[in-house]
Amino acid sequence: PATSIAWGPWAEDGMAADSALVSGRMERFGLPPMDPALAVTALERAISGSDTCPVITDVDWSRFGKELSGSRNSALFGEIAEVQELYRTVDHASTDGPAEPTSALAETLAALPVAEREPMLLDVIRKHTATVLGYGTPTGIDTERGFFEMGLDSLTAVELRNRLNTASGLRLPSTTLFDYASPAALARHLLAELAPDASAPENALPEEIDRLESVLSALPEDDMARARAVVRLQSMLAKLSHAGAGTAVQGATGGDALDGDLDGVSVDELFDVIDRELGDA
Repeated sequence: PATSIAWGPWAEDGMAADSALVSGRMERFGLPPMDPALAVTALERAISGSDTCPVITDVDWSRFGKELSGSRNSALFGEIAEVQELYRTVDHASTDGPAEPTSALAETLAALPVAEREPMLLDVIRKHTATVLGYGTPTGIDTERGFFEMGLDSLTAVELRNRLNTASGLRLPSTTLFDYASPAALARHLLAELAPDASAPENALPEEIDRLESVLSALPEDDMARARAVVRLQSMLAKLSHAGAGTAVQGATGGDALDGDLDGVSVDELFDVIDRELGDA
């Protein structure tokens, strides 16, 4: 009994033409303004056709497919030739490209002093956020305010995510702006991905553990140093498990704590401690 048409932006007149912000956003997303004569012709065909809910819009499929879903294949648009070509290009790049994301931004961050890296990333995020929101400059972007409090919606969130993917060389998931909901939180996340501080304890820890494992594996099985290492490591693990509260390893004979200095402990005392701390493990 009726036909309901979903319209793309019109040129010359209408809501999109009256707002540079709306028209600019739509065109960046791959929906340029339609020529009114062609749109009216499409309207005539739509109301005489059998489809009850047609969509009439001009689509730049290469841009629209990229902005909509990035490298994730879309069941809704996947059969369109331009979209298929886009996915083939993305798949080829992901197969032949480097295993780790590289970009001029990552190189620039790596060359900066550690203290200057996060402020630079904040500037990049604020600039792209301002562009997506239609601001002339990024000065009005509050780094601690939520993206969606500033006015982002689902479409502009995808656009911002894709802009940051291009700028960073990363492949940020679609939930990024929900998981890191402010420019400041997002900058910290991107910094950890692009230019982690190698001197930070959490980043240096894996390499240090590997080095320790190499040293310990070289000790003879019946060596006194191995027994001392077992006690010392068990004490360290106990402290770590108790969130820094510390757990004293008791001596075998008098109950005194065997802290880091084990030089005066006998072999029998050491193995008594090991038996008591580790049991049959």
